[in-house]
Amino acid sequence: MHRTIRPLIVGLFCIVAGAFGCARVPPCTVSPVDIEETREDVKIVEKDLATARDQAKKLSARLAARKAEYNAKKDKPPALRKKLDKLKKGSGRIERKKKNKEKKKDSKESA
Repeated sequence: MHRTIRPLIVGLFCIVAGAFGCARVPPCTVSPVDIEETREDVKIVEKDLATARDQAKKLSARLAARKAEYNAKKDKPPALRKKLDKLKKGSGRIERKKKNKEKKKDSKESA
């Protein structure tokens, strides 16, 4: 019984769909002026995109140069590093930092 009902239902569905216009293409409501304006907008956006890419390349090059400069300054000779550590100890900055860290840990543990 299923073999005879299914083809009938499918056939009936196709007939109804064809009769009510499911297969019709809707009319185009876009005017040629709208199409040209959209093309012009696309050209402008593409130019802006190209400018943004050029700027991104320049900025990435500047960033790489700044990182290299920073790394060169960061890697000071060990003798200068030792002098800097002595100066920090003499001023008490290192000891104050340690005390502040201990206070923060204590306050977190008590909370």
